[in-house]
Amino acid sequence: MQNQYDVLLKALNELIEINYNRIENYKKAEQNMDGGDLKNLFHGMLNESEYFATLLTEHVVKFGGEPAKSSTLIGKAHQIWVDFKASIISNNRELILNASEFGDKDTLEAYEAVLVLDKVQASPDLTQLLTSQMSSIAESLKIIQSLKQSEHDGKAEHEVLENRLPV
Repeated sequence: MQNQYDVLLKALNELIEINYNRIENYKKAEQNMDGGDLKNLFHGMLNESEYFATLLTEHVVKFGGEPAKSSTLIGKAHQIWVDFKASIISNNRELILNASEFGDKDTLEAYEAVLVLDKVQASPDLTQLLTSQMSSIAESLKIIQSLKQSEHDGKAEHEVLENRLPV
């Protein structure tokens, strides 16, 4: 039977693995961009995830556990899907933004699930750390969603202008 510390360590290691997934996905997305806003955005998110994984690793060690050192199998399967799509449609902003949105929504759900654990609730510094990381990921998600919306709006505007009859 698992005790509460085993559950806590497993949950924190899953968050570390998820951050490693984010690192891999944003590294791949960054490589698939020719430059500009998305390349810079993904580079920042990659750095953010590296920092998050480091802080989570410190907590796993603090609680006497062995920290995760790589991404999850599920994350690797998602990475393969992203790689496949990206290789077919090179430098497709919409595809990359959709994959990023999907990944960050899943990441937020994982953080929410960990935050309700008793041992997390009993540790104010861990609760604050996870809440802070979750807030940063939520901000990243808002940026991605905003970029997706502006892409959509730009396409719609372009279609209207193309279909407009000359006066």
